[in-house]
Amino acid sequence: MNSLPPDRTSCDTYPAETVLEQAFAAGARADLRGETSAAARTVRAAALAALLRGSRGSAAAAGRGTPALWLRGARVIGLLDLTGGGVAPEILRIRFEDCEFDEPLVCADAVLPGLALTGCRVPAVDADRIRVQGPLELRRCTIPAGVRLERARAETDVLLTDSTLGPGPDGRALAAEGLAVAGALDLSGTAASGAVYLAGVRVAGPVRLDDAEVRAPGGDALNLDRSVLGDRLLARRLVVEGGLRMFNADVAGSVRLTGAQLSHPDGIALGASGATVRGALWCTAPFTASGEVRLTGAELRTRLDLSGARIGHPGALTALSLDRVSASDVCLRGLTVTRGTVTAGGIHVRDTLDLRIDRADEVKLDQGAVGVLLDGQAHWPARAGLAGLSYRVLQPVLPAAERLRWLARDPSAVAAAQPYEQLAQYYTALGRPQDARKVRYAAQCRHRAALSGPARWWEGVLQATVGYGFRPWRALGWLAALVLLGTVVFGAMPPTALEPEKAPRFRAAAFTLDLLLPLVNLGQETAYQPTGVTAWFGYALVGIGWVLASAVGLGLGRSLSRS
Repeated sequence: MNSLPPDRTSCDTYPAETVLEQAFAAGARADLRGETSAAARTVRAAALAALLRGSRGSAAAAGRGTPALWLRGARVIGLLDLTGGGVAPEILRIRFEDCEFDEPLVCADAVLPGLALTGCRVPAVDADRIRVQGPLELRRCTIPAGVRLERARAETDVLLTDSTLGPGPDGRALAAEGLAVAGALDLSGTAASGAVYLAGVRVAGPVRLDDAEVRAPGGDALNLDRSVLGDRLLARRLVVEGGLRMFNADVAGSVRLTGAQLSHPDGIALGASGATVRGALWCTAPFTASGEVRLTGAELRTRLDLSGARIGHPGALTALSLDRVSASDVCLRGLTVTRGTVTAGGIHVRDTLDLRIDRADEVKLDQGAVGVLLDGQAHWPARAGLAGLSYRVLQPVLPAAERLRWLARDPSAVAAAQPYEQLAQYYTALGRPQDARKVRYAAQCRHRAALSGPARWWEGVLQATVGYGFRPWRALGWLAALVLLGTVVFGAMPPTALEPEKAPRFRAAAFTLDLLLPLVNLGQETAYQPTGVTAWFGYALVGIGWVLASAVGLGLGRSLSRS
């Protein structure tokens, strides 16, 4: 406790206290700002407690108005302790303006009609489990050791705007776990140099954090886990050093983090996994986050917007996690990912996913379901995860050759047919069968690249001969070339007739066709027998014919089964 002014003892009555009692009885403000001496502005905390509990001033107040404690410009010495009780029932207001307390304000478990501190300096405020029937205000205050409001209850608003809060013994500048507020919770413009802990709060009105600063580097700076908010969360231009957590929060309105600056390079800069937001979640420019932005499993009834945002996670691989997010629209237009990947595995977007990202090395959309996928060649990432992705519409509509370059950016899709089949079905639905065939042909080429041994060899035969059934004219080309070759060879070295008197006239082209086509009999193969080198050439033509016929049959079967 600070020393008393000269010539005063703890049992003395200060002149300011007489002024205060008179103002209290009349329900008026006791303004001590004009007093020049310290003694004239000094009020003992014990005298304030006596007034509030009704042990002083009740007789003076009788019949003269509604008593209220309204003190301005005072210096309060001693510990103001209202722990565990209420104030006199006739008191309707407790307000301190521009006052300086030399010891903490303690009112844990108290029941108060309302409590307002404006422009005050107080070492700490301990109001755990307090019940306030009117507003609880700590506006433009300096509180070096922080504020405690755990499991407190306010029947109207809780206002901590433009205050400066320091850390308490537990490192928290504001400890308000389980706080229940029937009105609004406003921390706009507040600067906290310790953690702000709001886990499990229940707030019926809006929660405002516009222009606030919370600095607790290396840990969770602002915690809203399991909070239930009956209105909006407004945190525009919020600055957080440390993690901002909203895991499993429930927000009835929108969440606005436009222009927020979040920094937790070694961990989660923004965590809202499992959160439910019935409005939109706005993290738009100039929103920045150094650390992971994790929204895994969040349910957004309307829109997620990160347009123009700039994020990066120096300490891990994932910069933005949208895995299993559900939303009507997701906009990543103009997003810049300086370091790390974007993962959106299992994302469900009922309408439009705007992927016109300015910069991202890797975007994973595996097993996602999208209505309209909006992208562009200039916005494609260096690597993309597309296995299991389904969509109804791709915008813009590009030729198959260009969309195949998009699919080729998935390094894990070498053996995965689904992304190609999805794209082929999309082109079929558009009435572009040629593009669909090109995609299915490319899918078979990618499939062959993942094979080895005989399977790879056989797939190579199918590719070379009939283009996996999508390019059957290749078989005709091979057939024409072999017939021409056989005509030349057998024309120069005709085979021997088995029965010269019965043999038909020898025709080299027909003989070659008879050898090449397994199920065709032109009467040449049974009448003539090649000898010497041409015999081995004939055997080769027979083998090639069977391979070619098998390739044609299998390739056409594959093609028809996918049409």
